[in-house]
Amino acid sequence: MSKKVLVNRTSPPWPDDIDSTLQKAVEITMEAEKKPMDGVEVGIQLTDDSEIQQYNRTYRGIDKATNVLSFALMDGEEDPFIEDGPTPLGDILLAYETIVKESTEQNKPFLHHVTHLVVHGTLHLLGYDHERSPQDAQQQEAREVAILAKLNLPNPYG
Repeated sequence: MSKKVLVNRTSPPWPDDIDSTLQKAVEITMEAEKKPMDGVEVGIQLTDDSEIQQYNRTYRGIDKATNVLSFALMDGEEDPFIEDGPTPLGDILLAYETIVKESTEQNKPFLHHVTHLVVHGTLHLLGYDHERSPQDAQQQEAREVAILAKLNLPNPYG
């Protein structure tokens, strides 16, 4: 069986045992959204502030680091170039220093915050976009809170 969540570390010092947390966050999000993981692949890049700042500047025109970026590879249609193997849903990038700083400032366990960001990023891969409108932001936040509850994690907004 092939991995459904591919984790790539481009910078230290991400914990060695974080992969299962990331996998579970993606799987529970997909399940909650009634999207099968069979035949789907999600890439997660564990990076640092410097690298994510470059992506943020290039793709969003914002020249600063951020905690998470998501890049959907499809808009709900099958990729015609994939004949055998999983269909790539997209990539999620996580910036270590920003996540550590935020989790410390917000008095949240690091793994809880990372899990929330992976749920948030996965929802973006599925088409949610909190920047479209206040209603979309409320909808995405509500989904995040519900999914995190399935993972026995507290509401990150409360």
